[in-house]
Amino acid sequence: MSPWELRLIIALIGIIVLVLIYYFHNKSIRPNDISVNSDELFHIDPEIGLDTPSPQTTPDEPLEKTTSPKKIITLFLHAKDGLQFDWHQIKDAANKAGLEYGDDHLFYRYRRLGSDKKVLFLVANMLKPGVFDVDMRTSGLVFIMTLPGEMDALDLWDTLFPVAKRMEELLGGTLTDENHSTFSRQRIASMREEMRLFEANLEADD
Repeated sequence: MSPWELRLIIALIGIIVLVLIYYFHNKSIRPNDISVNSDELFHIDPEIGLDTPSPQTTPDEPLEKTTSPKKIITLFLHAKDGLQFDWHQIKDAANKAGLEYGDDHLFYRYRRLGSDKKVLFLVANMLKPGVFDVDMRTSGLVFIMTLPGEMDALDLWDTLFPVAKRMEELLGGTLTDENHSTFSRQRIASMREEMRLFEANLEADD
């Protein structure tokens, strides 16, 4: 994942996600559940990335062509109804799961090659502005992986998913896909097949 891709992802944090609005406002909520304002949630388009304002140009100023990531994979880790994750829980679980806390207040998983390291995926706060700070509390986390990445799509998935499951175990939450469906064996198999197809299509385009 290039620095440009990271900047694109982080810049999109804060935009309202329609699917999360649907999820939180149409799901049956018990009276003692914590209220979540939809304006506090952020949006990631699973196919093309995040929408950003177009740069201002003049007729004599050509618009620089940019390329969006071809695909963004998002997994959500929800706290149990009526509960939240706090900073200390998240930090401890992230350390145990092999994640590193960055200067931008996000967690990262890296691929290390000697002294060099490349980002494989990141973990953000489900609530905007998407970052983690001391004394914060949140109703969930979001795992974000862009394709193509630093490894084959299936290898990246096989790195991401165990970390997300480990965080689910450590935090006691519920892990879901981008549609907020839990991961059955069939869903896991379909995700792996999706990764294979993405890689095959990528090779075909080359």
